[in-house]
Amino acid sequence: MRLVQVGPVFFGIFVALACGSNVDESKVGDGAAASGNNTGSAATGNDINTGSGSTTGNGSGGTGQVVGSGNQCASLSADGEVTAVDLFFMVDSTGSMNCPVPDGGMRCDMPNGPPASGESRWTVVSAALEAFVADPQNQALGVGLSFFPSGNNQASCNAATYAKPDVAVAPLSMNAQPLTALISMHMPNGSTPTVPSLTGAIQYATQWATSHPTHRVAVVYATDGQPNGCNNNTVPRAAMVAAAGLAATPSIPTYVLGVGPELDNLNTIAKAGGTNTAFLVDTAGNAAMQLSAALATIRSTTALDCNYAIPAPPNGKTFVPGLVNIEYTNSAGAVTKIGPTVGGDTADCNTVSGWQYNKGQTQINLCGKACTDVKADKGGKIQVLFGCPTDVGVPPT
Repeated sequence: MRLVQVGPVFFGIFVALACGSNVDESKVGDGAAASGNNTGSAATGNDINTGSGSTTGNGSGGTGQVVGSGNQCASLSADGEVTAVDLFFMVDSTGSMNCPVPDGGMRCDMPNGPPASGESRWTVVSAALEAFVADPQNQALGVGLSFFPSGNNQASCNAATYAKPDVAVAPLSMNAQPLTALISMHMPNGSTPTVPSLTGAIQYATQWATSHPTHRVAVVYATDGQPNGCNNNTVPRAAMVAAAGLAATPSIPTYVLGVGPELDNLNTIAKAGGTNTAFLVDTAGNAAMQLSAALATIRSTTALDCNYAIPAPPNGKTFVPGLVNIEYTNSAGAVTKIGPTVGGDTADCNTVSGWQYNKGQTQINLCGKACTDVKADKGGKIQVLFGCPTDVGVPPT
């Protein structure tokens, strides 16, 4: 088996071809296995056969091995890769982003806000975004960006306007320059079309995820205030949009970043979008530091090292979701089987431990303590074993 290093973790995947079969076609390997029970010509390469009995023979070209057992599962090793993560930012650039920071306890929610003087919500948000784009830790992320409202007043309440990104998603290693240029040239103005802009962001993220089925795609929605202008433009309506995006296939979670006072209602959108609570920045404090911390948490919450793409099975074979088990070997060599999450694939991965499939069953995600332990042990490795019935009796780590 060849193991592939991914971040701090070594990860190997075995794709099942058969389980408990006695037919020759179930064997897997590099060469031809010996036929029959305990007799036959020597094998070349390494073969695994699910027939009865066992034989080891030396043939020309190398040593072959046939392992037989009516209950043994045949597997083929394949490289596994950490799931790519793409974030699409939809960022508030309304007039109230000109409000000062700290706000001095003064209410500031006018659509066009006061002129910026010193630090404003906009200066700290734009600086935090530029720092996020430049951070070497983020270069493996795919990132895209749009601002709201649209400069076209007639289109600003139309969701289709926001489904067309200002900068399309691409790896930060390639996308940093256009993102930075867009942020630096943008100026706040206008009202807050929360529902249309969030709807458009999820539409774009859905299109992107559909064309990149092995990626994990999420929306990061940053805003400083209440919905303003447009019909049916309310927080409950925005929460319905986020919930629909999460429930769809592919599933799109929504992270919410609130900058300003009196933003607790944004938690409703975050919860509906599957991310529990919004990241709220208190502009009476050190907003820049809070923003940087919030963006770092969003990056780590996507659990880059705990999401694994399931490779396509060999030609003619079928992936069976119920024939999966996961083992974790720590740096000391101790092996632990990680059980599935209590509550199955629909359990909140932030509050339970174990493993689960993503909604489309294209990825295996480690949750809670299982994820934390694997990421913390630089010498550890994960093996995802396909072919035998999932051992649901093993409690999560």
